[in-house]
Amino acid sequence: MPQATAPRTSPTKKPRGKPLPVMFSPEWLAWRRAEIAKHDAPPELNEGEPQGPVGHAYGIRTTTRLIRNYRELHRRQAMDITPQPVIDVLVKAGVKKWVLMGLHGYVGYLADPRTTQDVDVMVAPSERKKAVKAIKAAWPALLVQEYSEVVRFRDPNDLDHLGNPKPTIDIMMPWGEFQQTILKDYVIIDKATKHRIPRLEAALVAKYAAMVSFSRSREKKEYDAGDFRRMVKVNRDQIDMVSLRQLAAQVWEQGADEIERFLDIAMSNEQFVL
Repeated sequence: MPQATAPRTSPTKKPRGKPLPVMFSPEWLAWRRAEIAKHDAPPELNEGEPQGPVGHAYGIRTTTRLIRNYRELHRRQAMDITPQPVIDVLVKAGVKKWVLMGLHGYVGYLADPRTTQDVDVMVAPSERKKAVKAIKAAWPALLVQEYSEVVRFRDPNDLDHLGNPKPTIDIMMPWGEFQQTILKDYVIIDKATKHRIPRLEAALVAKYAAMVSFSRSREKKEYDAGDFRRMVKVNRDQIDMVSLRQLAAQVWEQGADEIERFLDIAMSNEQFVL
C-alpha cells in the first residue's frame, strides 16, 4: 500500500485545516504582503514623482490656481477668497503679529502641492478685534461665528451636502504654548511673496499636534499624517532638530521624543500610532 504524503501548500497560502491568522497580526500582514506582491503594480510607476519642496511662492500659486479652477467648474456661487486678498486686508488694517497657517502656510514644504478651501491665519490675541473688524469690512456677506480660540467666517453661498455654509476664513488665536512660541519665534517672511509663514520645524510640530489631538477627527488626522510624512520625506536634512524638539516639548511633556520617533516612522513608511 503506497505511503500517504501530506498535501503540498504554498507558504503564502493558508494551509488547509489550520485557522486563519488573527486579522492585522504580524502573521496576517506577512500573508497579505506575500499575496499582494504577486500581482501588485510595478515600482516603476512611482518613478518621476516630485522629490523636493517646491517653495512657498510656487506652492501658493499652485494651490490658489487649483481652488479657483475648482470653484469655476463646480462652485460658481462661492466667493473667490484666497490667501493673498486676506493677507492684504490684514496688513492694510495694521495687523502686525500674524502667520499664515494650515495648508497655505506649509504648502511650500511639500513636493506636490494640493489645495484647500479655507484660509487660516493665526494672530496675536491683542490684534483679534482689529483682524476680525477688517475681514468683516472686506467681506460683509460672510457669516461670522466667534469662539474663544477662533473666529470663523462662512460663505453663505457655498453650502455643503447638508446645507451648511462652508468655512472660508479662520482667524485663529494661539491656544497652546507651542502656538504662542510659533507666533513669537518661529515665523519667517517668504522673500518672493512677503507672506509670514511658519518655519519648517513649526509646520511639522503644528501638524504633529493635530495628529495627536484628542478632539480632532480620525479622518482629519489621516490627512495630517499624510502631509507630515510628505514634509519630512522631502525636507529631512533641513530640519533643525534642536528647534523641533524644543517646540514639540511644548505640545506635551514627551512631545520631543515622540516627534523624533515620528520622523523615523515617516522615513521608513511605517504607520503612525495616533
